Amino acid sequence: MPPVFRGYLFNPLEIRYNRHMNTQEILSKLKIDYSKRFAVAVCIGPLPDDPALSQIRYDEKVSTELALFDHISSIFRKKKIGSEIDRNAGFCRLMCTFPLDQRNDFAETSIRPLFEKAEKETNMKLLCGIGIPSANQLHLKESLSTAKEAFEFYFFSHETFYDYQKSRKRFEASFEDYESYSEKAFKSILMKSPDAINNIDKCLDLIERIHYGNKSAVVMRAMNFTGETAYRLHRYNILAGDFYQLQDALQEKVLSANTYAEVKRIIHEYYQAILSDIYSNSPNSKRTMVEQAKTYIKDNYMENLTVKELASIACVTPGYFSRSFKEETGKTCKTYLTDVRLDAAMDLLLGSDFRLYEISEQIGYNNVRNFEEAFRKKYGCFPGEYKKKMMKKNQTKR
Repeated sequence: MPPVFRGYLFNPLEIRYNRHMNTQEILSKLKIDYSKRFAVAVCIGPLPDDPALSQIRYDEKVSTELALFDHISSIFRKKKIGSEIDRNAGFCRLMCTFPLDQRNDFAETSIRPLFEKAEKETNMKLLCGIGIPSANQLHLKESLSTAKEAFEFYFFSHETFYDYQKSRKRFEASFEDYESYSEKAFKSILMKSPDAINNIDKCLDLIERIHYGNKSAVVMRAMNFTGETAYRLHRYNILAGDFYQLQDALQEKVLSANTYAEVKRIIHEYYQAILSDIYSNSPNSKRTMVEQAKTYIKDNYMENLTVKELASIACVTPGYFSRSFKEETGKTCKTYLTDVRLDAAMDLLLGSDFRLYEISEQIGYNNVRNFEEAFRKKYGCFPGEYKKKMMKKNQTKR
């Protein structure tokens, strides 16, 4: 059923309590005897995915929310529990006060009954976030901000009544884990592995664990993951169509999601669709396969790449891959990899103050002597000698 307040119009000047003052000014005027009472902010609004609201026009939705906030405020005022501080799109915030002896149970004994009363009287599904209790004037702003955070925890927890102080969960995951799985997911796509979707889902789970509780951060990183993956697939000539357009369409859906579970479902279905296209395409031509291998080498020359790994990415046997690579480039994979590494070494040698062993490590050589010998073989002298010659040459030109 649609909300009972549907169509109720509000004077814009009455949208919020003391609208002519900003939030900080309102907080500064609150008079609370902290020797007897404590303050706590409450953030309340309609459930984001309430079908009743999604079925009405935007202007009706706005007027419905305004009437809802007015009714919620009146419920708290009549009980002499709290006053409205501000209103925003989708929620209003109130500052409530309670006797000190109610600090451990005020949420359940005082706020929840009023929350349920508002739901019943408005015939709407609501969401409530309770901030950190404040024992002085200085912490009122923190209580307001944590009430909003608790309100937004529905995005992760699906709980409609959330107490920041008692219910906040903390998950921990390292960025190294995420980066490792992100690379694993990309490689599994290149290899057309049946584990690709599972690896992508794992990345999304790690993103949630890293940024649990921060809606904007978790959405941003999820979009960065899909964007970076799309860009890399495009570089490898694997992703058909305009990847910018694909990414824009995906982003629009993700930004409209009301929970992170919905975000994961949207991205999961997106990859199911594009991977189905990638995997169903006919095998790449020999030239395309080699170009993809060259791109992969340029992206990962610092790793211990092998013919077997490159062949598995191309989904062909090592023997066929080696022959094809030599035919298309005139070089073996090992020679091509060495050339790419030494080109990178040259840039570091002449453009930085890194020591030889540091350059050696950065370009994929575990042994600095092997690096120096490979450099001498290509350029006719050792790296240190080459740098001295170039420095002397530049000084002569001056």
